[in-house]
Amino acid sequence: MAEPSETQAKDASDRRLFRRIGTRIEGRVVFAGVDVDCIVHEMSATGALIECLPLPALGAAVAIDVPEVGFARGAVIRHDGELACIELSTPTGKRLKLTDRLILAAFRNPPEEHH
Repeated sequence: MAEPSETQAKDASDRRLFRRIGTRIEGRVVFAGVDVDCIVHEMSATGALIECLPLPALGAAVAIDVPEVGFARGAVIRHDGELACIELSTPTGKRLKLTDRLILAAFRNPPEEHH
């Protein structure tokens, strides 16, 4: 049986397998009959941080369409000021491909630098 510290380290490394990538990609988000433009500030194969008006409610099911990356479904897990944090339900077999596309898109759409 694994020691607790080994299990915790494994869990932490599993979460980091799909690290968040900073970007500024203009996309679309659909939720509760609303279809609006959004800006994707961070994204990974399993999550996204988006800016849009109006913000989807906590727990709302959402679908986001990110140019050069693809389409993903998920749910809003929290708000961070004017941003919605979305947990994506990307199928396991598609996560690496989505990550590869996201890295390429992030090079073309880097995050804004704050001075």
